[in-house]
Amino acid sequence: MSQPLRKEHDLYYLPLPEEKVSGKRTEPQRSFKFSKSRLPGLVALLILSYLAISLGSQFSKLSIMQQDVQRIQQEIEQMKEKNDALRSELLLVQSDAYLERTAREKLGLVKRGETRVVAVPEGTELKGIMPPSMENFVAD
Repeated sequence: MSQPLRKEHDLYYLPLPEEKVSGKRTEPQRSFKFSKSRLPGLVALLILSYLAISLGSQFSKLSIMQQDVQRIQQEIEQMKEKNDALRSELLLVQSDAYLERTAREKLGLVKRGETRVVAVPEGTELKGIMPPSMENFVAD
């Protein structure tokens, strides 16, 4: 024992136990180390992500609703124009002048004392037309 066990500049290492040398671990290694200082940041990130997604979906719904409002307003304007046209046509149809003209054109009616003239194209042979007489006259 003349030599000291340890010299100051020499380092001696203890051999590893057999379990650790063989590659097997006694404790399962954590794959994700999570510190408590990162927890508020992660929670804030999750909340901001949720808010961004929900805000985006709300804006898309708002955009669709605005398009629907514009389409419906255009339909309302078209319906108002059609309604105005129909009202003016109704006033025209209810007038006496329109009724008289329609009776003359479509029904062939004439006023008392008037004679109806029908234009016939040239070359048309007329058979069996008799001139009006008192026998064919219909009185009111």
